[in-house]
Amino acid sequence: MDSQLWHKILNEIEGGDIEVMVDASARLAAEAGDSDIPKLTELLSHKDFVVREAAAWALSGIGAVDALPQLFTAYERGFDEGHDNDGFSTALVELAQLFPEKTKVELTNLQYSSDPAIRAGAEWLLEFC
Repeated sequence: MDSQLWHKILNEIEGGDIEVMVDASARLAAEAGDSDIPKLTELLSHKDFVVREAAAWALSGIGAVDALPQLFTAYERGFDEGHDNDGFSTALVELAQLFPEKTKVELTNLQYSSDPAIRAGAEWLLEFC
């Protein structure tokens, strides 16, 4: 995705108008490609939960199973901040269902992570592969 579109979408996601945020999140998921994975993964550390969830949806649609550790860390952060994580949970389940073999291999490895949040996330998401 070109830089101008990336910044426009991100500004709309951060904007505060719910309808615009939802539309921009959907556009991010639709427009993002493999070359955007590093930037999307970086967004998983964003201060704003909505931005992190939008990045999760985009990564899920791309099939970015290599980002699962960062996805699980962002997922846990959402719970720590008091969010129900319903949308984030759905994005993770979608990743597992759209790319079951690839996801299962990565999750099997992540079950042995030293990070308890990553381990727990991997064990939970394996149920959906």
